[in-house]
Amino acid sequence: MPFREDAGRLIQQKNYDELESLWMAQLDADPSDVDSFLHAAKALRKAEQRTQSDTLLGLLADALKDRQLWPQRLQVLKEIGRLSKHPAQMRPQFEEALKKSLGTHKSFARAFQFASFADPASNPVERTEKIETWLTYDEGECFFMSGRGAGCVTELNPELGICRLDFEKEKRVSVPLGAAGKFLVPLPEGHILRRKFSDADGLKASAKSSPAEFFGELLKSFGRPMVMAEVRDAVIGIVPEEKWASWWTAARKNPQVVTSGTGAKATYAFAGSSSDAEAAIRREFDRADLKTRLELARKHSGRSKALADAFSSALAADAARLARTDASNAWQILTTLEGLPGHYESPFDPASLLGGPMASRTIAGVHDKALREKALADVRANHPDWPKVYAEAFFLDDEPRILTSIMTELENAGQTEVRDRLIDETLRYPRRHPRAFFWYVKRLNDDESLAATKATYPLLFQILDALTHDEFSGVRARLKDLFDKGGLAVRIVMNQDNEEQARRLVETLDRYGAVEEYRRDIVKQAALMKYPSLREPQAEPVYATAESLTAKRAELTHLKSVEIPANSKALQAAREMGDLRENFEYKAARARAEYLSARVGELASEISRVRVLEPNLIDTSAVRVGTKIALSNGDVRREVVILGPWESDPERGIYSNQSDVAKKLIGHTAGEAVTFMGNDYMIESIRRWNE
Repeated sequence: MPFREDAGRLIQQKNYDELESLWMAQLDADPSDVDSFLHAAKALRKAEQRTQSDTLLGLLADALKDRQLWPQRLQVLKEIGRLSKHPAQMRPQFEEALKKSLGTHKSFARAFQFASFADPASNPVERTEKIETWLTYDEGECFFMSGRGAGCVTELNPELGICRLDFEKEKRVSVPLGAAGKFLVPLPEGHILRRKFSDADGLKASAKSSPAEFFGELLKSFGRPMVMAEVRDAVIGIVPEEKWASWWTAARKNPQVVTSGTGAKATYAFAGSSSDAEAAIRREFDRADLKTRLELARKHSGRSKALADAFSSALAADAARLARTDASNAWQILTTLEGLPGHYESPFDPASLLGGPMASRTIAGVHDKALREKALADVRANHPDWPKVYAEAFFLDDEPRILTSIMTELENAGQTEVRDRLIDETLRYPRRHPRAFFWYVKRLNDDESLAATKATYPLLFQILDALTHDEFSGVRARLKDLFDKGGLAVRIVMNQDNEEQARRLVETLDRYGAVEEYRRDIVKQAALMKYPSLREPQAEPVYATAESLTAKRAELTHLKSVEIPANSKALQAAREMGDLRENFEYKAARARAEYLSARVGELASEISRVRVLEPNLIDTSAVRVGTKIALSNGDVRREVVILGPWESDPERGIYSNQSDVAKKLIGHTAGEAVTFMGNDYMIESIRRWNE
């Protein structure tokens, strides 16, 4: 860490000479901390010191080769290759590092050959990463898979894009390589489950003879608290299924195991003796935050009366202290204590906290999901303006089941106007309401009849956009599930008849890194299956106004008739001066000739693909090329024009249809919410660009 910290400080101070000295000193001392070097190199690039960054990375790669640190060298080469304009020139270096790093793997030769690494047209960085990914699941590697337990890879087949594993109940289970990282958890050396493959009988005997001790060893091996479902999967093939209930009952009686939470989400951790466990619980309770104190009280009040009374008295005091400043937690405490065995004096009636105008805020602050549901039920039964409270609570909660419950209650009570307003707000401003937006698209994914009328291409593009924003970090993985086979994304493609939007989707996915490649391929294949014409390559048209086309044609004519002949004369004159090696005028004229030739070719190509924008033919029913869009965000209003690349002038609000800004707007209609330059706006109107 000192190198990383010192390097960062020098970059902030713009002391790049000193940074280079520090870099070289670290190379001589120990070049193995590649992550720190790469962190410094990226910081250099951000500081616009690209040349120095590239040079230092090259020196690092050489030092790693000298020390034969091949995996680290391969990591650095990938970073250099990603930044290089000509990564193919580095193919020999990649091949050497690959073979030195991974050549001992059983399937290396097969993976290397199938990846077509030697193909001169391929990118060695991409091919290297494919090979590395494949070999993660090489023969003999052990993994844990939810629902199946521990398994061993018996075959790696990159040609089919799968690996096959043997589990206790199933053999040769195929797992797609693209999805393996999601489903397979590596089992490192020393993990208790690896004994299944070296001493299965001894492992079974240990579990049978001493369930509690085995459970403790299992918790130690995983190195973290576990829930019951994880434990049950872990002992597949070790504890007979018919013996599971009795084994689990015995295992949990281990006095050294401390349980936190309740139900299926209860976690089990390893402690000491029973008295040590109770003392540990008391210590944990005393220093815990309120949420944890409540969980501990619920779980452990039954251990002893003294413990229950201590918990209840302490929590009742907490409720009295919080009544004025934190109504949510005060209500939650007293409601929880009603169901616990400990003795306490209630400082006030908890129902009094749910009757005022701030009831929705009180409910939202309750951490426990079941208690929030109870609070909503109490409000539904007693609050005179419960629909308003429910509407406010909808955007304050993040639990899908509660959001569904709110909507169901509103619908059952005939409050359809409130329901529709909540959904409209969610779709207009998904970044303001990420959990509500996820709930809505998940609901469409699960309800095919609802999706048939509500799931559209604009919604699909909203989902794609959501994946790029931090507001959706908590649900990003589950949003990606919508792109799996049979998911909402595929159903939108198959159910919506809109070839233009399908083409836009395919083009978007081709350059979209927020969704895994295998998921992008699933959706793209669905679009190509429905519209085979999308497979045909299309030259992208160049949209232009008549005035800009006239100007470009004039420029082309001027280049051909004036600029190029004049430069040819200058080139001939410079050539006649002799000694071309030191002839500056000749080199300048030569470079000018190359530029003019390239410019003529570029202009001719663009003019051949021009599609002239006719104002009277522009369809303003949706945002498209040739439209002017009025955007509003509260008191902020602005106008954006979308034209072709020749007219692009972002400072005046004119954007090329090929820009990322335009692509996020195109296809939307008046009244829809869009994201523009990182902010949410509503489209107020769409007009022709010249109006």
